[in-house]
Amino acid sequence: MDSKLIIPDELRFAVTLKCNGACRHCYNLSGKDFDRLSADDFIRIIKEVYELNPNLDRMVLTGGEPMLEKEKVLQITRFARSLGIKVRLVTRGWELNTAVCHELKEAGVTKIQIGLDSSGEINYTDEENQNWDTYHSWLRDDKRAWSKTIHAIKTAVDAGLEVSIRYSLCRSNLKDVVKTYQFVSALGVSKFKFRVLFPDGRAKQRMIHELIKGEEMANAQYDLIQASKANKTMVEITQPCMYSLPHRADLTNNGHEYNVFKEECSCGEVVAYIDAKGDVKYCLFDENPLGNVFKDSFLNVWNSIQAMEARQLRCPLDKSGSNCSSFNILYAQFNDYTNFMNDYIKGTKEKKINIINT
Repeated sequence: MDSKLIIPDELRFAVTLKCNGACRHCYNLSGKDFDRLSADDFIRIIKEVYELNPNLDRMVLTGGEPMLEKEKVLQITRFARSLGIKVRLVTRGWELNTAVCHELKEAGVTKIQIGLDSSGEINYTDEENQNWDTYHSWLRDDKRAWSKTIHAIKTAVDAGLEVSIRYSLCRSNLKDVVKTYQFVSALGVSKFKFRVLFPDGRAKQRMIHELIKGEEMANAQYDLIQASKANKTMVEITQPCMYSLPHRADLTNNGHEYNVFKEECSCGEVVAYIDAKGDVKYCLFDENPLGNVFKDSFLNVWNSIQAMEARQLRCPLDKSGSNCSSFNILYAQFNDYTNFMNDYIKGTKEKKINIINT
């Protein structure tokens, strides 16, 4: 391998930007058919990277809604499996049934991530005084969204797939975090991934009123950490996170009282994101691409001056394990990010928690 080149160990593909949903918090304005990359195009990128880095061992397929392009997902996954690459699929789950789950599993999908933002115990009334069964359904602008998502989770678990849940923390579901975690744990999911709402894409247009305060995030993270004690479902708290938590490997290998971990963000260097338009991004939440694979090869874009400058500016923050450059950039467009983080840090200190050596 050319030591001068930066070659990712993980690829994240938005295999399609198609989606027939209307999620209010969608970070990339999915919906219309802007796709330019075929399955063969994505496979060429895999080959380009793998030829120089045979340590490429994991991949994420997302969208849009990737299951609207099931055959593309299957073709890419089968090729990845032939190289020993593990594939995680990010989906809303509504297109899943038992047969499809087994088809995905046989092709090589090892994990499925599904978004769920409510426990089902709390109703929601929106600003127009409309009643929804859950905040989750309102977020997705679909009256049956919660029940369809729960059906998908149960179906995938029953099919023997490893299922993780992603929870988007908003002002209106702050009080439902622990209940949702406990609910999905009872369903048999392996991991609960906890992330603050990112004001990007459609969320930038429709969800700014749902942004939370720093101290509220500190409290929600703390409550979830406490709930993970002796729970079989692992919790991942994504950045920003100032609590002293173990890495996943340490959590798994050494044993801890709390079943929770965090990882330094590896975007922009170890992890690369390419969408169905061919845009290459430092992070999937970025609004501006580093370049496009229709204008240059992926590795040339990934090692361009623009990419290098982005790394120099952002990687120190992301590798800190406690902050997030993407959230910083996006949140600062609407509120004072420094004040947010100061309030957050104050909130974490007040909790006085340190479980890394517990």
